[in-house]
Amino acid sequence: MQGNKRCVYCGKGLPITSQLYKRKYCGITCSNKYTLRQRKPDVQTKLWQHEPEVFEGAMEMYWSGLGGAQIARRTGIPVGTVYSWIHDFGGQRERIERPVLPAIIRVSIKSPKEQFKEAETASEWLEVLRESALVTDETFENLPICLVCGVLHGQSAGKLAGVISESLKEDPLSGKSYAFCSKCRNAITVIAWKSPVYELSRYVKTHGTFIWPDENLGRTIEVTRAEFERLLFVKKSERRAKSLDVMRVL
Repeated sequence: MQGNKRCVYCGKGLPITSQLYKRKYCGITCSNKYTLRQRKPDVQTKLWQHEPEVFEGAMEMYWSGLGGAQIARRTGIPVGTVYSWIHDFGGQRERIERPVLPAIIRVSIKSPKEQFKEAETASEWLEVLRESALVTDETFENLPICLVCGVLHGQSAGKLAGVISESLKEDPLSGKSYAFCSKCRNAITVIAWKSPVYELSRYVKTHGTFIWPDENLGRTIEVTRAEFERLLFVKKSERRAKSLDVMRVL
C-alpha cells in the first residue's frame, strides 16, 4: 500500500511503513540520482520534469504490454525519457506480454523476363504470357496467330512462306497468320495470306529486344490477337507487383 508521501526524485508514492517519516526516496537509484543532481546541477541527468500522474500513467501502459515508442506517441513524452523510466522502474512489476502478431513475409514476384526464361514447355510459356496480359479465356479474341519459335535472319515474304511450307509443313495460303522474330530480336514480322496478296505487318523496337519463345519450346505457339499485342509491349524489367504480403500463421 502506498501513502501520500512521494519520492523526492521520481514522484512515485512511497509504501506505508513504520519508517515512512524518514524515507525520501523509493529506492537507492532515485537516491543516487538526486544526490548527483544536488552536487552537479549543470550535469544533464534523467531529472524529473513531469507530473507524477503522467509518470504513473506511462508506467501502467508499459506494464500493460505497450512498448516505449507507443507510450511516447500516446503521451507526447520524449521517447528517450520513456525508455529511461522503463530502464529504471520497469522491473518493479511484472509486465504483461502482448501476443505477437503474425510475421509478414515479403515475397518478390518474378519479372516476365525471368518467368519466360524459366518456362520449360510451350504451355508454360503461354501461361506466363496469359498471366502477364491479365485476361481470361473468355476475353480472348478469336483471331489466332502462330508464333514461330526461334529467330530468323531475313524476313521477306518469299522466305517466310518457304519456312511455313518447308519447315512447319503447313500451307502458307491457308489464311492463318504467322509471326517471326528477327535474329537480333528487335523486329517481329507477321505474314498472312489475303488473296490475292500476302499481308505483312512489321513491328520494330527502337531500343531493347522482344521476348520471344526459343526453339526448344517447339515449332509454334498459337496465341490470340490480344495475347500477341500484349507480347509486343511487355517489358523485361516489368513486375506485376513489387511485393506480396503473406501472413504466416504461428
